[in-house]
Amino acid sequence: MFRSVPRAIFSAMCRFRGGAYLKRPYARLKATGVLLVLTVALSGCYLPESFTADLTLARNGDYHFIYKGQLRQAALAKDLLDGTVTPEEEKKRAVQILNDLERDPAFGPSSYAGRGVFNVSYDRKGNILTEKTFNFVRRNSRILQMLYHEGSRTVEIRGASVPVQYMDTLQAMGYVPNGKITVKTTVHVRRDNATERNTVDDKTTLVWKIQKLGEPALILILG
Repeated sequence: MFRSVPRAIFSAMCRFRGGAYLKRPYARLKATGVLLVLTVALSGCYLPESFTADLTLARNGDYHFIYKGQLRQAALAKDLLDGTVTPEEEKKRAVQILNDLERDPAFGPSSYAGRGVFNVSYDRKGNILTEKTFNFVRRNSRILQMLYHEGSRTVEIRGASVPVQYMDTLQAMGYVPNGKITVKTTVHVRRDNATERNTVDDKTTLVWKIQKLGEPALILILG
């Protein structure tokens, strides 16, 4: 239970160009939520790749989120796959994407690795009770989102899985979401489907290992 903490939601989603967020009614999200949204959302969307993501969340709302690894920019990767980008255009777009990422001071120095893939590090601390919302990468390209809601004292980690119709395109890109997600919290765990879970005193550590497309959706409810 949070200490005088109304409801907060930690979720993950990515926006389709010209489409809606991948989200479902609350009751269905409880059964099918996931932390990572690995869709080919085209313009503006980043896909996590070869990464570690670590989140700590305290009862008072303090959080610390760290991401280390790679992000694949879906639109550039798709255009490279289709052969519609010249080497000169690729370099220009890579610079634009790096500049776009580094507008957020939580990003450390980043670099372009080719194939639409960027090496990045991200480190952010905050308090969800005062911020109300937190988005990674950002609001219009959401891999991770945290929202604060009054009226409840729970945290949900949720999102949406990869639509079947995008599997072939992702595989053609050579995209593999090889990563590890670790959540450490002193908040009571109500429900989870973590790969590993360990509780010592009042701190619980949950780990999800994501090594291929189509793995079961992740869900975590705290409070």
